[in-house]
Order: sequence, then C-alpha cells, then structure tokens
Amino acid sequence: MAHTGAQHQRTEREEALRRRLGIPGDAARILVFGESSHWDPDWLYTSEEYFGRYVCRNLDRAIEELLRESRRVYSVECLFFLRMYWERRPEQQAKVRALVNEGRLRLTSSGVTTADTIVPRPEAILRDWLLGQEWLRRNGMIQEPRLAYFTDSFGCSPALPSLLKAAGFDYTAITRVDGMYFVAADYESAERFPRPGSSAELLAKVERTTDFVWRGPDGAEVLCHWNAFTYGQGDMLAHRGLTRIYLFPLALPARSDRHTARRIDSYVAQLAPLSRTPYLFCPIGFDFNPPIPGLVELLDRYNKAVYPTTGVWAINAGLDDYLELVGCHRELLPVLELDPNPYWTGFYTSRPSLKRQCHELVESLLLAERLALQPGNEAAARTINDELADAWWVAATANHHDFITGTSPDRVVETEQEPWLAQAAKTAQAAIERLRTGMPLLWPPSRKADLPEWRRVDGGVEVRTPHYALELAEDVGGAIARAWHPETQRTLLPSVSNDLICYRDSGGLWRMGHEFRGGSLRELCRASAQPGRLEVRETANGLEVSCVSQLGGESVERVASFGADSPVMRFRVRGRVPEGCTVTAAFATGLRMSRLAMDVAGGVVVRRREKVYVPTFWPLQSFWHGQDDESGRGVALLLGLPGAIACRSDGLVEAVALRNATRERAWGLLPIPATPATGHERHTVAFDYGLLFTSAGDWRANRLWALAGELRADGWQEGEQAVQWGVPPSPVTVDREEVWITAVKPASRGGGIIVRLYTLEPAGLVVRLGLPGKRLRAAFLCDARERDLEPLEVREDTVQVTLAGALVSVRLLPEA
Repeated sequence: MAHTGAQHQRTEREEALRRRLGIPGDAARILVFGESSHWDPDWLYTSEEYFGRYVCRNLDRAIEELLRESRRVYSVECLFFLRMYWERRPEQQAKVRALVNEGRLRLTSSGVTTADTIVPRPEAILRDWLLGQEWLRRNGMIQEPRLAYFTDSFGCSPALPSLLKAAGFDYTAITRVDGMYFVAADYESAERFPRPGSSAELLAKVERTTDFVWRGPDGAEVLCHWNAFTYGQGDMLAHRGLTRIYLFPLALPARSDRHTARRIDSYVAQLAPLSRTPYLFCPIGFDFNPPIPGLVELLDRYNKAVYPTTGVWAINAGLDDYLELVGCHRELLPVLELDPNPYWTGFYTSRPSLKRQCHELVESLLLAERLALQPGNEAAARTINDELADAWWVAATANHHDFITGTSPDRVVETEQEPWLAQAAKTAQAAIERLRTGMPLLWPPSRKADLPEWRRVDGGVEVRTPHYALELAEDVGGAIARAWHPETQRTLLPSVSNDLICYRDSGGLWRMGHEFRGGSLRELCRASAQPGRLEVRETANGLEVSCVSQLGGESVERVASFGADSPVMRFRVRGRVPEGCTVTAAFATGLRMSRLAMDVAGGVVVRRREKVYVPTFWPLQSFWHGQDDESGRGVALLLGLPGAIACRSDGLVEAVALRNATRERAWGLLPIPATPATGHERHTVAFDYGLLFTSAGDWRANRLWALAGELRADGWQEGEQAVQWGVPPSPVTVDREEVWITAVKPASRGGGIIVRLYTLEPAGLVVRLGLPGKRLRAAFLCDARERDLEPLEVREDTVQVTLAGALVSVRLLPEA
C-alpha cells in the first residue's frame, strides 16, 4: 500500500507539472527545448570585448523575446555577465528583476561562472555559488536555483554530487564526459565513439540513458542529465546550414513548418533511444548565439500541425523543469557513481603559474577572513565581507572552465586574467597586513626538523632515516639511484627515481599530445641521461640536496628535503621548459598497481590505472596512493597544488611537474578547430610534491590526508600568504582531526559566523564545535549558500553536528 500511495503522489505531482507547462494529458512523448546563454567571461576575447560584441545585444534580444511571448523561458547560465549588464544598463534593471522573479529569465545556477570542478579547491567552488546567490538577493531577485548546469566544463569532479548537495542543489546537467564524440574536436569519424570503457559508453551503450541519479563518494545524490549530442543540439531548429556559433556562423533562417518538423524528427530520433521516461531534452545555446526569434510561436505551430500524427509535443521550458518532470520517474533511472574523466588531461597542468595565482588568491582571502575573527579584530569582522567583495568575485570568476584551466590565449591571460588576480591579491594582502598587526609572525612557532644521517659516497649522497634509506647519484643526473628499508633491506625504489622526463608534446592548453589522432607524446630526454652535480645543505627544514639539469636547453632545478622525523621525502622542481614540452617527475616503484586512490574536489575516489588514454594522467587535489595488487605494499605521492599523475603498467609513476605545450596540432601541422587558443608559460614555476612508502592499509589507514595537509602547511607554496605568515588558530574548534575547518567567516546572509567543515570520512561522523572564549546562544545547520536548514542544540557552549556528507556548513551565533 505504501508503494501505491507514493506512486499516486508522484503521478499527481507530474500532472500538476504538465498542466503548468501546457502539456496535454494524453501526450506520450514530450520534447523540451531549453534555450540558454553560454557566455564565457573571458575565453578567446576579454570580458569587455565579449560584452560589447555579443552579450549586451543578446540579452537585449532575450528580454524583448520574453516580453513578446509570455510563455517563453530563456536561461542564464551564470551571473558574471548578468551583473555586468545590470550595472551597464540601469534602465533595464526593473525588467530584469521582474523576469528573474517570474522565473522566465531562468537561472541554471547561482554561480558567478560555469566553473571547472577539477582544478579549484572545494571552498572556491562553494564560494562561487554563494557569491552569485548573494548578488541576486541584494538586488531584489528571489530565485534560488535547485539546478547547477555545467554546460561546457571539460569533465567534472566525480564528487560533484557532494559539492552540489552541500550548496543545496538537487539537479545538475553536464555535457563533456570522457569518451564522447564532440564535433570539430578530433580528426576521426563519429563512428569511433564512444570510446571503449568510457563514461560515454556506459551511458549510451550500457545504461542507454541520458538521465541518471549521480551518487558521490559520500553517498550524496543528485538527478543528472547528460547532453549526449552537445549543449547546442537544437541550435539549428529555425536555421539551415552548418552552425550558428559566433566564431564562424554558417546558417540562414528557415522557419517553415516543414523545416521545423524535420528538425524535431531528427532530435527525437537521437534522443528517444536514450530515454527511460516520456521526456526528452534538447538544449539550444552554443557559445554567444542569439535567442531564436519567436521560439514559442514556432513550437505552437508544430504542435498544431504535427502533434496529432507523431504524438510528440514540443515545449520551451527550463532545464530544471525538465529534470523535475524526469524526477517523477526517478525509480526508472540507474544510480551511478560516475567519474566523467578524463575528458581531456592537458588543462590539469597548463599554465602552472596562473593556477598558482588562482589558488594563492583563495588562500589569502580565507586567511584574511580568519584573521578578522581573531580577538581584537571585532570591528574588522563587521566590514571584512565588504572589503573583500571585489577580490572574492575575481576568485570566483577564476573558477571558470577557461580561466583556472589555462585555456585562454596569451592576450586574454596577460591583459585581463593576470591583472585581475594581481589586483585582487593586493586587496587580500592589504587586509592581511592590517589585521595581523601586533600578532605573532607564525602560528605555531616554526620548529627545526631533525636531520637524518647522511654521508658523501663516491659520486653521490646516502641518506638514512628510520623510514627509508636512499642514494642520490651524480651519474644519474642527481636522481635517486635506489631506495631501501633501513632495517629489512627490502627494496623500495629499484631503479632511478625522481628523474625528470621531458616529452615533446604536440598537445596544447586543453589536451596532451597522445589524446587525439595525429598527436604524440614522445620522450625527448631525461635528466638522468647526463651527470649532475649534487649540492648538500643542512637547514632548519632538514637536509636539502639539490641539482640543476638541462632539459631541452632550459635549466631545471630539483631540490630534495629529508627529515629524520617524517616518512615523507619532500621535493621541489623549479624552472621552465621549452615550448611544446611537458616534464614529469618519475618514480620507478616496481609495483603492479591496477587500482589507484586519490582525492578530488569533494571526496576520494578509486580509479583504474588506465581509461581512454594510455598513459592516463588522472587529476587529483593533494594525494595519490597505489598498492601492489599482490603484496599490498604501496607508494603515495602528495602534491602542494592540484595536479595530474599517471601510472604505467610496469609501476613507473609520473607526476606532471612543468608544462609548456602551446597549441594542439595533428601530424605537427593541422590545428584542431575545437581548441583554437595558443598559450605559453612565460614564467619560472615551482612544483612541490612529496613521496612516502606504505607497507599495508589504504589511504585512510596511512593518514594521507593529514600528511598532504602538513606538506601544504610547511611552507611549500612559495608566496602564499597563509603559508608565509602561518595560519592563525581557528576561532572555532573541532574535536576530530579527520575533520578540517576549511573556512570560518562572518556570515554573508544572516548573522553570526559560518564554519565550513570538510572530511573524507564516511557520512555520519559526529563532531563537536566550540567557540573558545565566547558564549554561544544558538547554532544552525545551513548550506553553503548560508540558508538555514535546522537548529542545532547548544550545550555548554558547544554544538554537536552529525556530518551528513563531505562538506557541511554551520552557523554559530555567539552572545554579544
């Protein structure tokens, strides 16, 4: 009876939705056209150029169409350009506000941008959604989207459901998943896609669905739609030709009933085999395309003339409307722990200096917020949100899938992105300098590392600690010649390791050379092929051994740091590489590892060694762990910044250290139309990483999350203010070491202090929060958009919180 009642309730909800959207009760197949903007803030042009050439005019036309057709819906994907339009066109503000509040100018996210979710840290992504939502609220717009649409991101974090639920989203949609065909992206026939073993094959061939319930590592679930035929599938509904995309529009208007019917027939033929419900979604909205004139009228004519014979009813509605309809049939959909990567892998490490600027800006802003809540800074706590507002907007904009990814051309990076980041960093630094006045330089005071035993040997240096012993040799370019356990003598590294391998990379900003037909990733040289002089220094950080190598005519320095009190060997690579090259730091582990664990934005995933590309450079946030399939012995790499690591079948592990691949070219000549930007890494950059050996147990048993955090906090990120000045004690305490406070800030919405908790432990962990030196009068569980969800009991000035997922937000209200 309970099942029947639930089914009845679901049917009533569906019928109400259909009535609201004007769908006849007897319609068996419904095609939803969702028209949206895809406006990259700064990709091939600067934001000013895009706004002046396309966005302002397109939004003018969208508003005209919405006012002309009362049933029309036009979606805005992110708020960057809507805010610019609001500020530049004040005479349109009343119309914009009304259309947003009516839900006809529909928001498909509250984000400042359509973010990349692979390279940024989780807090940067959550803050993106908060900042956009707050801008809407401050300007009288009441939409609070349940949907976050990732139109053109190049893959997504497999923990995206965890991030979304933390911010209060129920729906998402994605386009680019690994192994799918995308027009103009390859010199291959569409018949060669989807790639075997890929996410596209799973969805299109195995599950045969574009709709599914996406489950994250922590169990969080969202309803997801996949645009299997690109995010501009329906762009040519009212046109003939090849494309309407702004770069090379080759299309003429065609509004006859016959043309519309043919187009709709073709869309249904593509989509129907991949639908488990009566509903199909056809997206309209390639980059900077103007709205289709009279879209509702066009579909009304189709329904009147063709629906009686085809049974297909066509409507214009929002993507969220579509997902709400599909959600009425949720029991028909598969539940998948999808990892839609690797789509492309070059952007994980393109433009490393730009990526460092992005990450350091966020860290500086978080530090300024934390400092504002230190004792004595009460006045600053009331104003810090306003003081940092513009800098945070830049930090959120930098999340964009053509910004932190490094996929904009040099001109845009150098004239807009880098100056934005530099100005925002100045703002954050000014706040830090003012707020730390009178405070100790470091929290806690720095301590001297215990030096390991070491000695000069013939042509090298031998180092011994309780955890490992190793020999660095000058005849292999200053690399590790071998490593062993000091007690058991068991081999840990059987041959040359921490070598630098320089590849000739025919890829570019988006892709590595081995990812496309006609491309290549070919070894050019190794540091170990030439002798290298070793320099040894005893420092406060431990024993440092350095060596300079020549790679392709450029000087690259490696520094290794060893301490007797840590199992982690710490390394830094600093330098530049020639154009068209990628350099990896390589370790010969001798292990056979088929499954690899690593943290991503929002959680931890276990991935197979290879997927789609060989080798597969997997993206990760801070740690990577592989275990031998038979013995269980393992090796872990820790990264100072998010990066990419590959593992070969023979156990060679490679982390991308430096990259300067400038433009994808097939057969050394042909550019790839879908990746048209050229870019160069002009700066000397540093890559920081660590290595340790594990004897048994997984990443959790070996506390890799804690060791990675220590590596970040111990000064590896040169120039990062949170490291340079130390991290002050959090004004909020948590009683579990496996739970981190990633942000503590004055509330943007409502009162009090917002605390962000992050854990990689399973859901259900119970923690207790305190606010030392202050009395608590109330506390609330909230989401990352700072909307209160439920009150929390305050007992003896502490609050108990059960963590429902990886990321949890809490509002603390201290007594005045």
